[in-house]
Amino acid sequence: MPLISVNEQGDNLFYEDTGAPAGASEPYTTFIVVHGTAFHSGVFRRLLPLAPRYRIRLVLVNRRDYPKSSPYTEDDIAKIRGNDAVAHDEFARERGTEFAVFIRHFVEQENVPKVSSDGKSGGVVLMAWSSGNGYTLPMLSYADSIPADTREAIAPFLRSFMIFDAPRWILGLPTLEHGFGVLRDDSLTLEERARRFSEWVGAYYTHASLSSRDMNDLQLVADAKARTGTTLTMSADDERAVTCYDAVQRSEVAARTAAPEIYAERVRRALFDDTLAQYWPKCSVDVVWCEHSPWAIVDGVWGFERLRKKADEDGIKGRQLKVFMIPGANHFPHWDEPEKTMKFFAKVLGSLVGPKL
Repeated sequence: MPLISVNEQGDNLFYEDTGAPAGASEPYTTFIVVHGTAFHSGVFRRLLPLAPRYRIRLVLVNRRDYPKSSPYTEDDIAKIRGNDAVAHDEFARERGTEFAVFIRHFVEQENVPKVSSDGKSGGVVLMAWSSGNGYTLPMLSYADSIPADTREAIAPFLRSFMIFDAPRWILGLPTLEHGFGVLRDDSLTLEERARRFSEWVGAYYTHASLSSRDMNDLQLVADAKARTGTTLTMSADDERAVTCYDAVQRSEVAARTAAPEIYAERVRRALFDDTLAQYWPKCSVDVVWCEHSPWAIVDGVWGFERLRKKADEDGIKGRQLKVFMIPGANHFPHWDEPEKTMKFFAKVLGSLVGPKL
């Protein structure tokens, strides 16, 4: 079972790896993917056989508290049970360091290519999907807290971060109850919360406008005539194989109970801080989102765009930020349309071979 130890306590992260693409004529890109809430890395397995054709080495990682990775300790969870800002930040710093350590050990043991001189191939791209960004972005937010030897060891490899379909709470925007709120509804059984959440997050939404920046243009409830949602097309066995709701109950909900300004500050530090951007200065950030994802995702993209605009107005360079939309996709394109999705990721990574999109 492939595991990498990520701290002095011996806690591990489980991963699946396609291995180096055979016959690649140029340095391949190592694409490390981190899952979101409830749905673990198994939901990305349909991409595994597709990645090598694009010179991509795909690595799927399970966060702690998810299958085969180490659970959080009671001390870990105690830091996020309340609203103590210092404790929440300590939890986030530890997660950021763990992902940096994971990358370091992986590149050292697997001898993966460094970023090419032109920055267009090779190296490592770290992508988190959905709420998983709340665990990976702290690697940039608290880059100054990561041990210097680890920071320096991964510098020749770290090419970019990809923020894939991140919800608005990541940016510190107030959470409305519709959608994610069901996970906090103690009047429901865990099974009922799981069913309602999976149906909401997996639906196809047709928003009145994707550019108005007006919440009134976002569809809260999917149209009955819309394409059947992803999770409704999964068999019971399929859904069980890619979900872990025990982790949601144990730590996921608590990890997002801090004051909104705490999450907002993390994003500011990660993306729009000129001092912190001096760590891994060539590491850019790509925001990828899906046309038919839930309202909380679309509003999150608008939030990133607002922050970039404000940083520009304030003369803050921070990290290079680009935004890409996957047309026709919902929150689960890697499950519903894996070929199209892998090709799109390859385009963003600069690894697209053959006909362009």
